[in-house]
Amino acid sequence: MIVAHEPGNLEVCPYSIETLCILLADKSKNTLSAVKQRSHSQYFEEYFNKLQAKTILIENEYVDRDFLEDFSAYYVRCFNRYERFCARLHFFTCEFSAQDFTRLLENSSNERISPNLLNKHYLGFIVVKPLPETVIGRTCLKTYSQEGQRNFPVTRKYFAHPFGLDLETTSLAFQEQDSVTSACATSALWSAFHGTGKQFQHPIPSPVEITRSAIKGHPLQTRAFPNRGLEMPMMAHAIRDVGLEPHYVGIGHPNILKDTVYAYLRGKIPTILGIELWDKTQSLDRPFGLHAVSVTGYSLLKNNPENNLGKFLTRACNMEKIYVHDDQVGPFARMNFDGLKLQLPCPNHTQCKIPVETLSTSFRLPKGEVGDMRAVPISLLIPLYHKIRIPYDIVLETVRSFDRFIKLIATEGIDCLAPDAGLEWDIYLTTNNDLKREILHLDSSAMMPPHRNEVLRESMPRFLWRASACQNESLLLDLLFDATDIEHGQFFVRAIEWEEKLSSALRWVSGVDIDMGFDTTETQAAQKIISWFRKQENLEVP
Repeated sequence: MIVAHEPGNLEVCPYSIETLCILLADKSKNTLSAVKQRSHSQYFEEYFNKLQAKTILIENEYVDRDFLEDFSAYYVRCFNRYERFCARLHFFTCEFSAQDFTRLLENSSNERISPNLLNKHYLGFIVVKPLPETVIGRTCLKTYSQEGQRNFPVTRKYFAHPFGLDLETTSLAFQEQDSVTSACATSALWSAFHGTGKQFQHPIPSPVEITRSAIKGHPLQTRAFPNRGLEMPMMAHAIRDVGLEPHYVGIGHPNILKDTVYAYLRGKIPTILGIELWDKTQSLDRPFGLHAVSVTGYSLLKNNPENNLGKFLTRACNMEKIYVHDDQVGPFARMNFDGLKLQLPCPNHTQCKIPVETLSTSFRLPKGEVGDMRAVPISLLIPLYHKIRIPYDIVLETVRSFDRFIKLIATEGIDCLAPDAGLEWDIYLTTNNDLKREILHLDSSAMMPPHRNEVLRESMPRFLWRASACQNESLLLDLLFDATDIEHGQFFVRAIEWEEKLSSALRWVSGVDIDMGFDTTETQAAQKIISWFRKQENLEVP
C-alpha cells in the first residue's frame, strides 16, 4: 500500500480492502494478521465493494466523545499507557490524491475536486480506536441502496467536518463491542439510542454510561468494568434511564418477529433482538452463546404467494430479511428468513428434540464461512416513548377480529371484495403529522375532497397505529387507533375510506339488525370499529 502523507494529521490513499486492513492495524497498534482474522474486515470488504469506495481520507488525532468517556472511565487508570486520540477514516466514491486535497485546502476553487463534489461522493466514516482487538469505534456508513425492497426507516443524518469540509451521510451509528467497558447488549442499545434520541429528543449516552445505568439496580449481578454482559432486566433499566419505556416481546414464532419488527420500524423505532447462536461447523449442532443485535431495517418480498380469501395476512409476513447492527459483524448486516430448521433440545427435556426455525447470519468464525452460524430468535426489547401505551399485539388482535367480520360479509353474498384474493393488512406505528402529510400530498383524485378535508382537519393524537387493508395492491381502507390511549379505552379513532364498494357494505351492514351467525365474542374486539361505521351515512345499499 502506498499512503500519501502530508504534514500533521492528514493522509489520503486509494481504497482497497488490503489498505483498509493496514490502516485499521496501524491506527489501533494491532497486527495485520489479527485485523484480517476478524469478521469485520471480511464484512467491510463486501460492503465497500457494494458501495464502490474509491478513496480514503484519514483524519489523525481525532477526539471521539464516546471513546473519551470510555477512556476516562477505565483506560486512563491502567498502568499501561493507552492513547486517547483516535483516527477517523472517511470514504468517498470519487478518486483524488493527497496533493489534490492539499490544493483544495489552499484554494477551494480547485478544478479537480471541490467541497460540494466531496460531499456528493461521501460514504461516511469509521472511527478507529487505539485499543487491542476491539478497534472499530463510532461508524456511520451510507446504507445499501433502498431501491427495490430494502427499507432502513430508522436512519438519520450525520455530519462530519474534517479540515473545514461539510460532509453529510444518512446512516445509524454502529460500533464494535468493547469487551472491557461494554457488552454486545450495550452496543445494541447504543445504536438503538441513536435512533430514538433523534425521534424522541433524549440525550444519547456513551457505551460506558449505558453500562453504568444498566447495572445500577443490580449491584450483585456483575461488576461494572470489565463488563461480561447485560441481562434483559439490566437492558430495561438502561432504557428507562434515558426516559423511555422498555416493551418486552417473547418470540414463539417467526411471524411474531416479522410483524413486531415491521410495526415498530415503520414508526422509526429500532428494536433490540435477543438471539441464541448455534454453530453448524461440527457434525452436531452446538450452542455458541446468547447475543443481542439492534434491528435497523428489513426487506420485503413484493407479493405474498399465500394471499387468498381464507387467511389473515399481514404485509410483514412477506419479510425475507432483517438488517441488524451486529457488533461482531458490522452495520446493516443481513439475517435471512430462509426457513432452515434445527433440531434443538426441548426446554424442559434435554433428550427430546424439536424443530425450530432459525435465521441465517453474517456472523462467521475465524476459519468458518457465512452460514455456519444460525440464530434462534428469543425476544425483542423495544424502547418506547412513554406516551405510546397500546402495544402492537392489541391492535393486531382487533384488526384480526375485524378482518373476520369483513370476510363473513363477503361469504354472505354481499359484494364488498374482489373474489380472487383476500385482504392484506399493513399494520404499523405512525404519527398524526406523517399520516396527514401523506394524505395532503396524494393525488387529489385518490380521495373524495370532502372526505379528505374532514380527515386533514380532524384532531388526532400524536402517535397512531395505522392498519391499511389492501387487495391486489389497491388500498381499500385505513383503520386508525390511538397509540396513547389505554387498552380498555376508546382507542379506535376513525376509518379512512378509500374504496366505495367496501365502505358501502360496511356502513350498511353495521347499521342494520341482521343475524349472520357471527358470535358476538368474535366481534367484541372489533365492536368499536363497527360502531363507527354504524354512525356514518349510508352511501348505497349493496
